[in-house]
Amino acid sequence: MAIRESDALNRTKEFWLLRPKTVIHICFLLVFLFSTTLTWREAMVLKNTYEVNQQIGLNTITSGLERQLQRSLDELFFYRNMLVHAMQSPVENDNIRKQLRLFQQLRSLSVWHLTPNIKRTMQLSGISDDELKLFPLMERHDGEGMKNELTAAMEMSFILQLNDPNHNFHSRLWYISRSGFFLSSKPPSDDKETLESFGLFMKRSYFTGMSPELNPQRKTRWSRLYDGAFEEGKMVTASLPVDLNGHWYGVLAMDFSASRVSDFLQHVTPQSHLGSVQFYDREMNLIAASPGSPLIREQLDAGEVNKLIKAVKKSKQGALRFGTLFVSWVKTSNSEDVMVNVDTLKEGIQGETGRVTLVLVLMWLLFSLVLVLSHQALITLVTRMLKLQEQLSWRANYDGLTRMLNRSAFFERADELARGCQLKQQAFALIQLDLDRFKLVNDTHGHQAGDRVLSHAAAILQETIRVKDAAGRVGGEEFCIALPDTSKEEAIAIADRVREKLAKKQVPVSSTLLLHITASFGVASSEECGDYEFESLQSVADGRLYIAKESGRNRVCSEG
Repeated sequence: MAIRESDALNRTKEFWLLRPKTVIHICFLLVFLFSTTLTWREAMVLKNTYEVNQQIGLNTITSGLERQLQRSLDELFFYRNMLVHAMQSPVENDNIRKQLRLFQQLRSLSVWHLTPNIKRTMQLSGISDDELKLFPLMERHDGEGMKNELTAAMEMSFILQLNDPNHNFHSRLWYISRSGFFLSSKPPSDDKETLESFGLFMKRSYFTGMSPELNPQRKTRWSRLYDGAFEEGKMVTASLPVDLNGHWYGVLAMDFSASRVSDFLQHVTPQSHLGSVQFYDREMNLIAASPGSPLIREQLDAGEVNKLIKAVKKSKQGALRFGTLFVSWVKTSNSEDVMVNVDTLKEGIQGETGRVTLVLVLMWLLFSLVLVLSHQALITLVTRMLKLQEQLSWRANYDGLTRMLNRSAFFERADELARGCQLKQQAFALIQLDLDRFKLVNDTHGHQAGDRVLSHAAAILQETIRVKDAAGRVGGEEFCIALPDTSKEEAIAIADRVREKLAKKQVPVSSTLLLHITASFGVASSEECGDYEFESLQSVADGRLYIAKESGRNRVCSEG
């Protein structure tokens, strides 16, 4: 078991030593993967930091808007409480009684107005009893309830005239009574506008949706985005029902113009904030946006918009990436409207996190370039070294003239083959051959002719022996062939084939001279000798070679 483990270890070492390029490839690949993993990890940290910063910035903007909305809603609740309290405890004075008598005189007119105090109050505007019958949700009953509601509305007008539309976040505050009158922080300019306003009230969801059937919890409701009737632009309205003793008296409504919300977004958004801020209602209809912002529906296709709408409905806040766009959102707690930030890749890169990420990527690219160049330089160097090593190894193991194994390399290879046959209990044979009268060729025709004769003989040997055999030049004109898994008879047959080919072919040593060469052979086998020692078998084959020469040359000797 220990021997097998040692052999396996040696084979592994040999594999890596023989494949240095593979080692270099693996090492450089590991370094590249390690550097890429580290860079990717840092990039993910920066990405998360960027997304968190964008979410924090959007939360800050949303919180600022919510504070403004909540301040306005607190005012809305204040007016409702004031109205309810005033209806429960009405104030009576000469001016109020006068206005109530005036109402009884004017209520039959198509449009009427009450102004408790021209300098210090806002006017109440209403419609006639007959006009009122055209609207199903409206009802006018004589009695204390009607009287108390008119009294409360007149008290409210004293406070409402203190509203400053230039400083309020909302653009208008309404009280719309089911008894057919209304009070507005922006009173109608004429009777025509009064009638048009009433007609619009009856259609708007901020009034119709306040009935006990549609709003049983009696909560604040927000309308969808709509066009203001009097060239006011896009509007959103928050409304609140006014009830007392189980009776629905009317609706308090507060209008917010989209232009004012846009101005606020521009004011509250930090200059360092990346991307465009956009405010949408719960149906993803645009309410307001920072100046010059391309809308989401202009930047995303229909499928991506639907994906965003579904994601917004599922979570209060989140983020999605669409190609080079990063979209984050936060829902407002007051209205469930959505604050959205759209950031492009260019804007992301311009930010601090983007610049750090860009530097990180450039460093990784530079490192990768240096790594690739170093890899190529090292591979080129190793290739040249391997080529040089191969050349030196070839020169150390092969004969330069015949391109066969030299003496030492052949002896090492033959000994290895002999030991392998011994382990497998296979026959092993050896052929020793020598060219006949080779010295005469050199002396008569010169060493150049002798070299051609040697090359010719080596070529005959190489094409005649089998792939598993090994042949080498072991002397001046002397060659040896190692034959694994070969019986003596098979070795004799191989030797005889080589002898015949050598004898048949003539060697051209010049344009006018052809030489006829022969060789003598000695064959030895482990079967007859009972020995696998290469040197012993080579000695036997060499002795038989000389017997072949002495007995006439150009023959194979396997005995003696």
